Amino acid sequence: MNNFDRQKVRYSRELKRAKERKKLFDQRAEIRTVKKSMRLFKPPTTTKILMAYIFINCTVVEIYSMVAMWHLSDLSSLYTLITAVVGETVSFAVYAAKSYNETKQEEIIKLERDKMVQDTEPDREGAMG
Repeated sequence: MNNFDRQKVRYSRELKRAKERKKLFDQRAEIRTVKKSMRLFKPPTTTKILMAYIFINCTVVEIYSMVAMWHLSDLSSLYTLITAVVGETVSFAVYAAKSYNETKQEEIIKLERDKMVQDTEPDREGAMG
């Protein structure tokens, strides 16, 4: 056996080991993604956190304005109260529209993917007889 054949055998062994390591790496990555999708607690999105922040702030302003109007028997805080309610309503409307569009896009992508899978599947009924 000459030197070239020895190197060829050695490289083929190294290639085989590298392929096995890649296979293990791919399996670990798949396990990580499955575990991540199976989590019971999914952290809220940034927009949900911001919406909660806006709602809490507007609610605090509304409560403070109502208490100030009641305690001082003055309706000058009514402007702040109306502004807080309008701000809360507009921010919720924007969030709802954004969420609707995201969900719609996700559903369109799912439908297209399902259609592609159905188009590529073999005709099982035709194959059976």
